Amino acid sequence: MGLTDTQSYSLVIRDGLFDAVSNDPFFATYAKRKTTMLSVQHQLLPYLGVYLIEEQMLPDGDANTGHIRFSHTLRVGFSVMVANNDQVAAEQQIDAAWWKIMNRLWPDQKLMNVVLSSLPDNTMIESLPRGVRRHVFGAAGLNNETPVAELQYDVSIFFRSGWPPIITDDLNTIDVVTGIKPGDSQADMDQRQPIHVQYQFDQLRKAMKRETKQ
Repeated sequence: MGLTDTQSYSLVIRDGLFDAVSNDPFFATYAKRKTTMLSVQHQLLPYLGVYLIEEQMLPDGDANTGHIRFSHTLRVGFSVMVANNDQVAAEQQIDAAWWKIMNRLWPDQKLMNVVLSSLPDNTMIESLPRGVRRHVFGAAGLNNETPVAELQYDVSIFFRSGWPPIITDDLNTIDVVTGIKPGDSQADMDQRQPIHVQYQFDQLRKAMKRETKQ
């Protein structure tokens, strides 16, 4: 059983991005989280958050053709918060953090590989159709006395998924008997020469597999 048997591709991607960034030496002293469930107080600064914002799912191809397939656009948000009284220095800090995120993630030949990804179960990122960066300045702490600069980086990640039907009742045999008509008695049917044919599809599949191996 793989990780994607119990977890969505989106969560696997978010966790993969979080692990890659949070393990970088640049963020070694940062407090780190994956959700916005708890507020960020001044004692957690500097702070790194990598969040799942939303996911849009559209048909991959014609919606009414074949099995169910989706084109996913996942939005992952990065938040980097630092405390600094110097607004110029604070902006330089969050800009450096954004530049580190960009250089750590997107050139990664294993993480971004569309043939053999380093993400669990070969979960693949196909493209990044959109990204938005913001610099937000304010205050943190219960007394609002800690000057804070925050990088907000919102990136859209495109991937696909397919959901073919799970067939548990394979058609293995068709049994055909001729000479039977509605309303006939057994005596009527006994007067005809019946033809009895069985189509063994399971045997046919096994034979085809043997031929393929040869």
